[in-house]
Amino acid sequence: MIEYSPRERTALIALGGFGLVALNSLFLYGLLVRPESLVEAFTNPISLVFIVESFLLLGIFAYLMRKWGVLRLPWRWFVALALLGSMLFALPVVLLWGRRGDFKNPRKPGAL
Repeated sequence: MIEYSPRERTALIALGGFGLVALNSLFLYGLLVRPESLVEAFTNPISLVFIVESFLLLGIFAYLMRKWGVLRLPWRWFVALALLGSMLFALPVVLLWGRRGDFKNPRKPGAL
């Protein structure tokens, strides 16, 4: 498993937070204020190209990250988090999330 320096971890956490808070807030705001804009986006051929491309890249990234062994969560989590939030949010989560056994217990067995 890849280890990240404290500086790298901080940058990934900041990017994930930005993706979750800023990007999702703007999307939800636009969806609530102008719900018809979502239909407009799907009927606009230029925006539809970007939407299709992002879904294809999501699948490719999930496959490559699983193949490279850099994910700390299953690839399905990356896809689900990206669909619920954004890829900018999902990527740091699946790269930094700790699994059981990733951290060694410093105490000896039987110690209080």
